[in-house]
Amino acid sequence: MVIKLANSKNSLLVAEFDNKLKIQEYAKAYQLYDLRHGYSSGREWKSSVFFFLALAMFFMLAMENFNFAKLPVTVLVLLISMYMCTHYVYLLPKKAKLEGEHIYKSSHLLSKPCHITVSRDSFTLKNDYEYLKRYDTEITDCFETDEIFVLIGGMEHVITVISKRCLTEEQTQLLSEHFQREMIQQYRRTKSGKKGK
Repeated sequence: MVIKLANSKNSLLVAEFDNKLKIQEYAKAYQLYDLRHGYSSGREWKSSVFFFLALAMFFMLAMENFNFAKLPVTVLVLLISMYMCTHYVYLLPKKAKLEGEHIYKSSHLLSKPCHITVSRDSFTLKNDYEYLKRYDTEITDCFETDEIFVLIGGMEHVITVISKRCLTEEQTQLLSEHFQREMIQQYRRTKSGKKGK
């Protein structure tokens, strides 16, 4: 249900709803977290460096008619560079996804239904076991995909995930506009590989 009443501090409420995460939604959120703050941080430029290094080694071999015995160091650098490209482009995102799934399975709270209230300058998350209030100024990154909103920041409970499955189209639009407006520097819209069901 969308709320349009202001509270006593004149902080307009944007939306209020119940939310429940699926494991694949949290795993995707953790991948995005890892991309900004984990081992995958900077993977685009790192994989590019190794790609161009591999390309240079390949051309050096081509100029020598692929005489591997003559240029063993070049072959070794080529193989290492190819592996590192694969490492950054494929292996690290897969590892982050598996780590996210592990965190979700080992947590007693992530799979529980919760109630989320989003206001102009903060949001709260509440379930039977915990209560979290996070101000917009604490958020370092805000991602929106086709399936989820991911809010990253704070000292504890660093990743907050909102599933769009639990929202009406109007609420999704309101939240998207709110995060774009209030978190101009932090907000990023990303495309998803697969649509969750």
